[in-house]
Order: sequence, then C-alpha cells, then structure tokens
Amino acid sequence: MNLTTRKNGNVRGALTFAVLATIMFALYVAGKVAGMDQAAIAFADSIRSDVGTAFFRLVTNLGGGMFLVPVAVMMIVVLYIKKYRVEAMFVLISLGVSEVANELLKLFFARPRPSGVNLIELPESFSFPSGHAMIGPAFYCMVAFWFAQWFAEKRWSSLVQPAVFIFVAVLAFSRVYLGVHYLSDVLTGFFLSMCWYFLLRLGYEEWMGRRRSTVVDPIPHSR
Repeated sequence: MNLTTRKNGNVRGALTFAVLATIMFALYVAGKVAGMDQAAIAFADSIRSDVGTAFFRLVTNLGGGMFLVPVAVMMIVVLYIKKYRVEAMFVLISLGVSEVANELLKLFFARPRPSGVNLIELPESFSFPSGHAMIGPAFYCMVAFWFAQWFAEKRWSSLVQPAVFIFVAVLAFSRVYLGVHYLSDVLTGFFLSMCWYFLLRLGYEEWMGRRRSTVVDPIPHSR
C-alpha cells in the first residue's frame, strides 16, 4: 500500500468520525439524546452481574490517567532512548491534545454525571464527553498501528489492530456499565478519539514518508 493510498484512507477515516461526532454534538445540543441514554442504562442494568462488574472495573482502569500517564511516560523514555523520537513525540501529542480538548469540552458543556448506579467512585469532572472514551482509544490504536508495522512479518500482526479496536470499544462501554457516563457521552468521546487517531496516523505517515521511502520497513530501525 503506497503513501497516497494510506493518506486517503486516513483522511476518509478522520472525516467519517468527525461527521459522527458532529452528529452527536448536534443531538446533544438539541436535547435528543435522552432516548439512547435511557436505553443504554436499561441494557447495562439487564446484564449487570458481580463478574461483569469486576471485569469492567478492571477494564475501565486501563483508560484512566492513573494508568495511562505512567505507561505513556515509560513509553516516551524508552522510545527516546532507542531513538524512536518521532514515535515518542506522537505519544505525547496523542495524550496531551486529547486531555486538553476533553477538559475544555467538559467545562463548556458542563453536563452533570448520571446518578443512582455509580459502581465506582463518581469522578468530580463533568460528564460530556467521556474522557475515557476520548483519550485512551486514540493512544491505544496508535500503539497498535506501530506494532502492526514493526512486526508485520509475524502471523499475529494482522490481529493487533482489530483486537485493540474491540478492547477500546469495551473500554468505552465500561463507563456506561459502571454508571459514570451516559451513552451519548461515550459515543461522542469515542468518535472524537477515532477522528484524532486517523489524524495522528496521517501526520505520522506524512512525517515518516518524507524521511524514507514509501515502503514501510516490517522491522523497526533506529531513527
């Protein structure tokens, strides 16, 4: 797959999720999200169990700052030492921009969080859009993208990105299951995160394409 084809795919992906996020913003502003939110709450209640609660508590922790920040710092340090400095920069950009944008959107919309279930401690921040759904997915998908490239010769490499996409979708849903977000919070955050992921890929591949041939090496080399 050449650089132009990948670029077009990234642009289409970013535009698709940007449109979906815009639709969610429009529905929220118009007050048209109550139906989907209540349906999701009812569904989560219908499948709730002790095992499910333990599982989703574990998953949701993998999308929080207490986990992501140390992991990101370690990644940045290791990548920088190994001279993968472009990747280290993109890790920082991925999480930094997502965090700032999410905080600004929460403050702007100032939506109270749902109450009544709260299977984990209710965060003090506002609800819309979900930070777990907006910050973690782009980061995890970008890391999966790199792994799929670096280990392209491995049989399992083709499974990395689909598996991570499923994981981040489950991560996003965990916020509804645990009662700390509405579905509309999660969908908006997730669509924004996927848009950001494709923009990150676009920027990364454009950057790297100028430094080497359009054929991506299957095994990472020092930069």
